[in-house]
Amino acid sequence: MTSERSSVDEILARLQSYEGYKSARVGAESGNHLIGLDSNENYFADAESIRKMARKAVQCDLRIYPREEMIELREKLGSWLQVEPESVVLANGEDQVIDLAAAVLSKEGSAVSVSPTYSMYRLRLELIGAKLIQVPLRKDFSLDVERLLSVAGESRASMMFLCSPNNPTANQFSEASIVQILNGFRGLVILDEAYAEFADCSVVPLVREYSRLAVMRTFSKAFGIAGARLGYMVANPQLSKVFAEKAQLPYPIGRFTARLGIECLRNLKAMQDSVSEMKQERSWLIDHLRRVEGIRVFDSQANFVLVCTGRNSSRFSARLQSLGILVRDFSDMLGFRGCLRVTVGTRSMSEKFLDALEEVMRDEQL
Repeated sequence: MTSERSSVDEILARLQSYEGYKSARVGAESGNHLIGLDSNENYFADAESIRKMARKAVQCDLRIYPREEMIELREKLGSWLQVEPESVVLANGEDQVIDLAAAVLSKEGSAVSVSPTYSMYRLRLELIGAKLIQVPLRKDFSLDVERLLSVAGESRASMMFLCSPNNPTANQFSEASIVQILNGFRGLVILDEAYAEFADCSVVPLVREYSRLAVMRTFSKAFGIAGARLGYMVANPQLSKVFAEKAQLPYPIGRFTARLGIECLRNLKAMQDSVSEMKQERSWLIDHLRRVEGIRVFDSQANFVLVCTGRNSSRFSARLQSLGILVRDFSDMLGFRGCLRVTVGTRSMSEKFLDALEEVMRDEQL
């Protein structure tokens, strides 16, 4: 019994030492008065339309595994993205695709990525005992391709994670840079396109040409169904087949979620309209942020903007929260002090955020 308890204690101690992902809004006071601009949720997707689609999707026998629905969803995704249905691997949210990639990376193996970027790549790899080596972005947030390839070669990395548009910098990496990496790196490139619908282009067409490219996508952002947890990976059919048959769970998504995804793809115009509206509000928000003295805001290809306050971002974000505005604190990065990531909300939300921002900026003690 003693040895059994010590084994459990050892497991718990290891997990307790693990950093883990800190979800937005954890610890925040509850209440409708708080404006959540911290999770990059899509406030432009029509809630009533989603409820109507959900009512259609739920009209199924939930005692049955999602067999036909998964086939139909892959077919519709293939038609939309102009790839073979066999190129699509469905997942329980895009984050689960990261776990699939971690599962195929050998223990104590290594991967490379950039910094700053989405923290889940590092956290999930560290959990399995693998290592993520991060190469800083250039000051203009572009990729340092030569250094990335050099570090990948020196570390004998077998995988590379890139997020484009990148979270939290909101910029999309050039296709030329991605192609240069694909031509120079012999491992698997996992490219995260969670925000691609808000950007100018996608690299999904490149999966036909590059067998080492896998693109992660999600329904959480542009389609506005973050609560349903539906993601997917797109790659060449041979790579997707291996991931689907050897790494993925037998039924990774629920029947309701699959049917809701199908309904979303039957209503693509609704998604496209909400994206168009968000882009207009994004331009309006960036324009007005640039009028606030002391604030620097960067161009965005996502549904959020990166704001540099020049202040202590922890105290700054706490002060905003006291005024009813939740944003994501990214501290200091790449030489920019006091960085905050702010979701693009509706006009009313943005106006309240700007009012609070200007009030906090007037506080000389921050």
